[in-house]
Amino acid sequence: MPRYYIDVRSHFGRNEDLDGIELPDVASARAQALRLGENLLEGCTDLPPDYRSQIVIEVVDEELRPILAIPYAEIAKQSQPMG
Repeated sequence: MPRYYIDVRSHFGRNEDLDGIELPDVASARAQALRLGENLLEGCTDLPPDYRSQIVIEVVDEELRPILAIPYAEIAKQSQPMG
């Protein structure tokens, strides 16, 4: 199974995933990144909006090539309840 690394880029810098996670495909990596992003958003509600808007979850493949970048707006949209 391929290994994906899920990094977080924000106003404060870059937090690199040094271990990675084995997942079957890019769709699974995206789903994992969104879950991480949702958890991250729960912990940053006190940040100013312009800091939150700079958050990007990046997925890198095992050859360290960036394959996905999920911006704050998309993470926030995903975490809103349907209704």
